[in-house]
Amino acid sequence: MADMPVLAVYDDRNYDSNWERHVRTAVRSVIIRGSTVAMVKSRTKGFYQFPGGGIDPGESHEHALIRETLEEAGLDIVPGSIRPLGMTREIRASQFVEKVIFDHTSYYYFADVADEVHQQVLEDYEKDLGYTLEWVEMEKARAVNLKLCRTHTYKSKFVLREADILGRLLDNLQAK
Repeated sequence: MADMPVLAVYDDRNYDSNWERHVRTAVRSVIIRGSTVAMVKSRTKGFYQFPGGGIDPGESHEHALIRETLEEAGLDIVPGSIRPLGMTREIRASQFVEKVIFDHTSYYYFADVADEVHQQVLEDYEKDLGYTLEWVEMEKARAVNLKLCRTHTYKSKFVLREADILGRLLDNLQAK
């Protein structure tokens, strides 16, 4: 499931190419119902993020997508409904370790979910960020994230990345 079109590359070029490279891969679910999309909202920071997260060693994209979406959003993905959208990459100097390149790839998948919503199983940092499931209009989530990009300095590009994906989805809906 990993062969996908590249949707965007965010390369800060703030590193030396000879540095050690820390590679991380993640999956993100794009769950659309009518004009709304399932997003995880940070109640403390205000940003919207597609449900998902890191792929464990030996884990398939499909299994990681199902697991992460259930943990972060409390939503059960219907396995046969998973369809690829595309991937993004973020390349920059690590925020945590000197002289290390952070190379992060996110794989986005469309998916359908069952109606029942379960309790989230959040990691401590996700609890601190106040992650909560929100079915939100795509335009609203994109506008919130773009405003945050203009008014806050994020060392990571994840808020912009999610706004960009929402923009692509909106463009595709308008083209239909």
